[in-house]
Amino acid sequence: MKTMTRIIASVCLGFLAAGLCAAQTVKIGAVQALSGVPAIVDFGESYLQGNQLALKEYNAASPKRKIELVVYNDEANPQKAVSLVRRLVSSDRVSVVVGTASSGNVAAFAPMLQQAKIPLMAGPAISTDLTAKFIEQTPSFVFRCSMVEKYQVDAMLDWGVKNFKRIGLIHGTSGYGMFALGEIQKGMKARGAELIAIEGVAPSVTDQTPQVLNMKSAGAELVLIFNDSPELIYRAMTKTGYKPTIAGNWALSSKMILSIVGKEAIEGTVMGQALDLADPKAQEFDVKMRKEFGEKYRWPVVAALGYDGMRLVLQAVDAAGADPVAIQKALETATGFKAISGTPAVPFSASDHECLDPENVFLGVWRDGQVVKLR
Repeated sequence: MKTMTRIIASVCLGFLAAGLCAAQTVKIGAVQALSGVPAIVDFGESYLQGNQLALKEYNAASPKRKIELVVYNDEANPQKAVSLVRRLVSSDRVSVVVGTASSGNVAAFAPMLQQAKIPLMAGPAISTDLTAKFIEQTPSFVFRCSMVEKYQVDAMLDWGVKNFKRIGLIHGTSGYGMFALGEIQKGMKARGAELIAIEGVAPSVTDQTPQVLNMKSAGAELVLIFNDSPELIYRAMTKTGYKPTIAGNWALSSKMILSIVGKEAIEGTVMGQALDLADPKAQEFDVKMRKEFGEKYRWPVVAALGYDGMRLVLQAVDAAGADPVAIQKALETATGFKAISGTPAVPFSASDHECLDPENVFLGVWRDGQVVKLR
């Protein structure tokens, strides 16, 4: 895929009234990781797919506004992300921005958008404090429709401490892995428990057998994995004949992971979720995504949050037009929203710019090749 992609999505359906076709065009910018490390690209492509389906449906429903969607690939590089967002603001003159997969990238460009007073719908970035950094700035222009790290860690540790006495952690030594380590250690301490073993893995390490053997020697019954290449841990566990229960972040629900490690190895793996595919509306969404994207559709929960995030943006644009300040207000006061994900009917408030609340996050588990709600 080229480094930069521009997608124009503006439709005057059926050449309806001349007034509709002459309506003001609203530009929405999207920045996602669309090339680079496969696990990161999986996030970026899946979230963008949800965005695209939401916009397609909006355009098919006699829209109030004409929308121009401008999509750029930040390659999960923070410097590139900042440059692209600057371009969206100064050259493309977008009214709102959606993205991106890397929390570090969002942290790098969110202050720019806050200063420019242009709303950001962050996602699928996950670091806990992305919106909290700005919520005291009235008004805050930084929103998110994605999983929140603390919410899934809390759900996982509540379950883990209740059901297992010996819990270990394998984490990456990059920014995200170290952040997860801190969150998990704090969470364990708050529950009066301790990890029996902790193993850090650098991104360059391709054989994680030593780390897995240390977990096995420590007798870890539950192994939490929060690193950039979880498939390497599964391979090492198969190699060493070690079969603990595995739990980790929502990346473990991607069908890309299933295809790499196999159905047998991933069976019973637990992860954070915000989409219940037993829900009829989620099933309907799943069918639509399969029809739209075929084999390229791999990740229901990320796509669903991308879909809901874009629908929230479009609902705000419908109400406010192209004025970024008015869009911010419309997002903050949105009501009656009918989500596919766990997003509630009133997603945001002046003091909360996360579309999900802790009670909207639950644990999923791989059962027979499908992620279902852990009972």
